[in-house]
Amino acid sequence: MFQFILKRCLLMIPTLLGVTIIVFLMLQIVPGDPVNTILPADATEEDRLRVEQELGLDQPLVVQYLSWLGRTLEGDFGRSIIKQLEVGTLLFDAMKNTFILAIGAAFFSFILSLIIGVYSAYHPKSWIASFGNMIGLTGVSIPNFWAALLLIGLFSVILGWLPSTGMSGVGGGGGSFDMLKHMILPSIAAGMTTLGVMTRMIRSTVIDLLQKDFVITLKAKGASSYIILMHVLKNCTPTILTVAGLQFGYLIGGSVLVETVFSWPGVGQLIYQAISQRDFPIIQAGVLMVSIVFVLLNLMVDLLHAVIDPRVRHA
Repeated sequence: MFQFILKRCLLMIPTLLGVTIIVFLMLQIVPGDPVNTILPADATEEDRLRVEQELGLDQPLVVQYLSWLGRTLEGDFGRSIIKQLEVGTLLFDAMKNTFILAIGAAFFSFILSLIIGVYSAYHPKSWIASFGNMIGLTGVSIPNFWAALLLIGLFSVILGWLPSTGMSGVGGGGGSFDMLKHMILPSIAAGMTTLGVMTRMIRSTVIDLLQKDFVITLKAKGASSYIILMHVLKNCTPTILTVAGLQFGYLIGGSVLVETVFSWPGVGQLIYQAISQRDFPIIQAGVLMVSIVFVLLNLMVDLLHAVIDPRVRHA
């Protein structure tokens, strides 16, 4: 087991190094100059040179990359060009809010997809199975930002049941219940795609397992439906864990537009604002942080997979 963990940890190093290179080079390719964001339109050439020297933009790209990578490894993400605050502080607060939203969306989508998927596999001709198929197709077909707008229009504008923006009410003194109310709509919008993907995956996996020889043998021995269900769930757990880990990573890094629509102060909204303002330190650190979280989630899924199925350790 130790060798398996060590091997997976070593594989993370080139992956994250490649991410840093791609993020750094992409920001050099995109149009826009952070100096133009800082200085007024009538700034002199001397002012431009001074700012470029302060930001290190006058150095060769290799030197800029190595300097940024060295500071990042020390935990120094620099300062925001626009907000003039430590990027690490901004990212920590935003990432915490994104995790709150991702956990809410995961709870909604994982639980519901498991219930609908398993029931649809056991009762393929029921109305719940038809409803599950509709949910699956809707989830993978409708963009999450469009679902967000529909939810706001129905539950906030027309019915007035739920708030449409932010994490809390005016003044922020509503407590946990107030935050829970603000979480409902963005969690549903962010989790729609995950719900669709996992519902279809769980349904097809359970249907396939129900036709396996071990299930037929259990039925022949007179095993109860509960015992058969437990064996089926145990055998489909590795597949569910793999997909759930990838989908949770998607919920963290792929909810940029949902956070923007609902004004949820997460890392997605922070990166979106930084892109529009050409605030390169925030963009670089934000994308890198999301990538690190995604890689760590995959590592956790691999470890759980190895615990559940020991054959994976020797693969």
